[in-house]
Amino acid sequence: MNELGTATDEALRSEMRRLLRAGLPVRVQQCGPALLGLRGVKVRALDADDRSSLAHALDGLLREQLSRFGNAELAKPARLLFGMDDSTSGTTLTSRREVAAAAAGYEVHHFRKRIEPKLLDLVIWQLRRDTEELATRHAAPPRLHPAARRPNLPADVFAWEAAEHQHALAALWGAVYLLRAELLRVAQLVSMDAAGSELADAADAALWRQALVLHATRRYQAAYGSALLHAATALGPGEIAASAGWTPTLTPAQELLLSGVADPAEGRADFTTRLLAAAEGADLAVAWRRSLTGRDVGPDKERGRTHES
Repeated sequence: MNELGTATDEALRSEMRRLLRAGLPVRVQQCGPALLGLRGVKVRALDADDRSSLAHALDGLLREQLSRFGNAELAKPARLLFGMDDSTSGTTLTSRREVAAAAAGYEVHHFRKRIEPKLLDLVIWQLRRDTEELATRHAAPPRLHPAARRPNLPADVFAWEAAEHQHALAALWGAVYLLRAELLRVAQLVSMDAAGSELADAADAALWRQALVLHATRRYQAAYGSALLHAATALGPGEIAASAGWTPTLTPAQELLLSGVADPAEGRADFTTRLLAAAEGADLAVAWRRSLTGRDVGPDKERGRTHES
């Protein structure tokens, strides 16, 4: 069943009522497959195959949704009912219901029969909206599993095409993760107030990885178009690079230059040589260093400071 379908809504209601009996924090014993199977839960879990990890992610997601509850009048009663508030945390459902009913200004029996189901439906609606928003703003890399034996593709054109697509997708995500590693390195060095030459080297390494991301993106787009195939997301291959972290803004001409001089078969030295030989390539590198590090860094700057001292 689709996790947004009517049948699944009924399953979510049943599981939400069960979870409500125990209240927050979420306990794995109270979690059903419909709640744990929500995309918003799986994405937030450290291990999407581990129920305890999924339960922890569900706890965080519910607290997030209750913190920005869609109905202002019922926001506090909802938090009291689920035990998110310190005054009701760890208490029985009967006790939580009495406190929540008083906060909402209703008699307990009316609250249980009329208001509580409305609260649960609102929470479920917010969970559904979270799933829909994830589909537009989140792209997940291919999941990896340990392999027990050597892959053996059948001699079939469809199998070859599927393998080619997986290769292009893995190359794209691999480039994104390698860029992320370099961006984290730059952030670390900036925080440590590292020497300008070290910062420049790290920023240049990030620029090289950015160029490889652009190269992989254009290769994917040339083969498969502007949308990721078989992915539940509205993000295209040109947009998932943002998953790596913040990078300086590049003009279309600069992106074209970087993707053109980047060659995955060659190393960083080859990239740097080709970039600096290109028109405006040196200016691009200097502007990238300055924007990424917040400092004027580079061999020339470092030599100048050493000479002045």
